[in-house]
Amino acid sequence: MSVRLLGLLPRFAGARDTHVEVEDGATVLDVLTALAARHGAPLASAIFRSPRDVHTHLRVFLDEEEAPVSSPVIRPGAGAATVAVLPMQGFEGGSR
Repeated sequence: MSVRLLGLLPRFAGARDTHVEVEDGATVLDVLTALAARHGAPLASAIFRSPRDVHTHLRVFLDEEEAPVSSPVIRPGAGAATVAVLPMQGFEGGSR
């Protein structure tokens, strides 16, 4: 499956565009887990707060539509979605 990393994520993976293998029925979380396993600890810590707990500032898009981590990445009749991963850190509003 093709994945595009945006923001600072390409620094951790060494590339903007990458590829991971996932099985039928895979979810966004499965893709993120495969990315972390393929590219190592720096990317894993940029994606996850703890194992399988995705940072709240990370956004994943399937075919340009934001998707929760439980979304399937292979859609019936449509095949594999294009996956883009974007950290939104620094863009969220709010006060401290």
